[in-house]
Amino acid sequence: MSLYSQELKGSLFILFSALMYATLPVLVKLAYAEGLSPESTLFLRYLFSFLLLVVVLVGIKREPLLTITPLVIAQGVLLTAGGLFYFFALEYLSAGLATVIFFAHPALVALMSTVIYKESLAPRVLAGLALALTGVFFLSGLQNGSSPASGDGIIYALLACLCYAFYSLAGQKTVASGEPLSITATIALVAIFIIGPAYPQEAGAILHLTWPQLLVTVLMACFNTLMAVLFFLKGLQQIGATRATLISTAEPVFCLILAYLILGETLTLKEIIGSGMVLASMFLAIRPADHAPAEPETVNREHL
Repeated sequence: MSLYSQELKGSLFILFSALMYATLPVLVKLAYAEGLSPESTLFLRYLFSFLLLVVVLVGIKREPLLTITPLVIAQGVLLTAGGLFYFFALEYLSAGLATVIFFAHPALVALMSTVIYKESLAPRVLAGLALALTGVFFLSGLQNGSSPASGDGIIYALLACLCYAFYSLAGQKTVASGEPLSITATIALVAIFIIGPAYPQEAGAILHLTWPQLLVTVLMACFNTLMAVLFFLKGLQQIGATRATLISTAEPVFCLILAYLILGETLTLKEIIGSGMVLASMFLAIRPADHAPAEPETVNREHL
C-alpha cells in the first residue's frame, strides 16, 4: 500500500470514528427520555460494548479478548476519567465552553508529540490546528456572550482535555503492537471497573431495563464505544496521534448535521462558518505531506 493510500485510509477511519461519537447526543437524549440517568447510561454503554466484544473476539474470531499491559490499562483509565470529567464540567459550564476547552486537545497532542515521539510539526498541520480551534470556537456560540465561567467547571473541562490528549498519545504506541479490537475490549472493561464501584446503585439498572432502554443503550455501545474507539485506534495505526486528533474535530460538525437532520434543530450562519473552518483543517490534515514522514508505529516508541 502506498503512503498516500495508507494516510487516506487512516483519515477515513478517524472521520468514521468522529461520526460515531457524534451520534452520542442524539442517543443520550433518547436514553434520558426513556428514564435512564447519566450514570446508568454510561455504565450500560461500556457493559454492552464489552459483552459485544466478547461475542466477536471469543465466540466468532477465536482471538484473545484482552490486552493486559500497563499502557492499555492507562488508556482505559484516561478515557473513562476524561468522560467523567467532561460530564462534571457540563454541570458548571455551557456546552459551548466545555466543547471549546475539550477540543483544545489536538493542539496539546501536537505539542506533546514533538517531545514524546520527536515528531516535527509541518506548517500545514499548524495551519490546520489554528483553523480547527477557531472553527470549534464559532461552533460553540461563545462569541455571542455568556455569563462568567465557573472555575470548577473550567478545571474539569481542562482535565477532560488532558485525559483525552494522553489517551491519544498512549494509543499511538499501543496500536503499534496490539490488536485494536482487543485493546477496545480492555478499555471497556477498565471503564466498567471504574464506573461500577463509583456508582453502585446504577449497576443494578440492568435488572430493570425496558426494551426501549435496552435498544438505545445497545446502540450507544455499538456506535459510541465499540466502533468509535475501534476506528479511532485503527486510524492511529495509520496516521499517528497529531493528525488523528486534528481530524477528530469533525465531531462537533457531525453533531450539528445530525441534530439538524434527526432532531430538526436549526443551523446558524456562524455554525456554518465554523463547520467550514473545521472541514478546511481536515483537508490540510488529510493532504499528503511533501515528503514521507516516519511511520507512526515506529517513531521513537521508547519515549512513552
